[in-house]
Amino acid sequence: MKSIIFIIFVLVLGFCLPYGAEATSTLQSEIDAASKGATIEIKEGEFNETVSISKPITLVGKGKVLLRSCTDEPIIAISGEGVILKNIKVEHCGDEKKDTAIYVTGSNHILEGMDIVTRGVGIKLDRATDVKIQNSMIEGGKQGNGIDLWKSKKNTIANIKILNVADGIYLEQSNQNTLFRNTIQNSRYGMHLMFSDDNILNENMSKANATGAMLMESDRTVVSNNILSSNNNNVHSQGLLLYTVSDTKVTENSIISNRVGIFIENAERNQIDNNTIMNNFIGIQFENANGNTAKRNSFVGNVNNAQAIKSANNQIDTNYWDAASRVDITGDGVSEIPFHADPYFLTLTTNVPEFQLFFQSPGLILLQKMLKSPAEQLLIDSTPLMNLTNEMENQKSSSYRLWSMSILMMIVSCSLFIYGRKRR
Repeated sequence: MKSIIFIIFVLVLGFCLPYGAEATSTLQSEIDAASKGATIEIKEGEFNETVSISKPITLVGKGKVLLRSCTDEPIIAISGEGVILKNIKVEHCGDEKKDTAIYVTGSNHILEGMDIVTRGVGIKLDRATDVKIQNSMIEGGKQGNGIDLWKSKKNTIANIKILNVADGIYLEQSNQNTLFRNTIQNSRYGMHLMFSDDNILNENMSKANATGAMLMESDRTVVSNNILSSNNNNVHSQGLLLYTVSDTKVTENSIISNRVGIFIENAERNQIDNNTIMNNFIGIQFENANGNTAKRNSFVGNVNNAQAIKSANNQIDTNYWDAASRVDITGDGVSEIPFHADPYFLTLTTNVPEFQLFFQSPGLILLQKMLKSPAEQLLIDSTPLMNLTNEMENQKSSSYRLWSMSILMMIVSCSLFIYGRKRR
């Protein structure tokens, strides 16, 4: 009797299992079954699968939703038009730097509230147009890029925090994109543009990278209101590197505590205006760069304010130099004494790098005064400003207010301490 019951149980189980397996719903099956324009709310949990979306639907994570995969395929592949992803964490555990967590092609997609952990590429845009990536975070393993654009145009990347990747945001042959209020740290290049024109970099922070931002053969870029700071962990580090670039505007940026603030090489017809260039080893450096303008910038606290090699035909005027001798006879706010930047030290250390050990030593300063570089090699600001620009003055005022508040708090603390002891 027992054996008969066991046989019946096995038969019933055998019939039920396939049905149960077919009935089990996957995220991909829900996507496939959804109609255009539908919204799929993903319940809290972990999904070990990859998905592909090719129609205009919305995926919204409710609670903590994790999509995880270690294969060489993208965890989420998006194509077509009008796909929306919101509030989803994606973890790609593959070892190859070319592995991609989210792959996007097509147009008019929105990715918002994404949290991506990957050893490869975070988000890859391949021939994508009018895509918005915003309010998200990407953390890498210093192998792949955070966000990688290839032949993609008119996209907006805003308010993304990117850590520990190769390049924070990389553009190649990608035009008319906007990078706005992103924060990139502990990477190689914060923002890296290659053969990409007419892009806007606005209000981003690129900090503690090898280079804050690099533009190479990328024309008509607007670089404005960014903070490029503490990019000094490599002998070739810069806040901003312009290489073979033309018709680019660099305005109202704070470029602070980098090895070289702005490095301009083989570049022409670029405007460097109203920037704060402070506490860098070299403030601004020109090399084989001609036809550029630098006006109303504030150079403060740099070890060496400016250098120029084979770059005599640039228009450098009305900047503030803290190392300049300033005499204003006419009262127009401009000094009558031109500011000269001599590339003697840079020329000397190019041939013998070890001489960098003697930088600012009395002997080297004496040699520089005795053996001046030819006049055509000097960077000259014929009309240096007497006072800091308005932006720099505001920064100084904020600093003074902070110090005043700190001193006031110390006085109040000491008074309370003394008053308390007297009462005892």
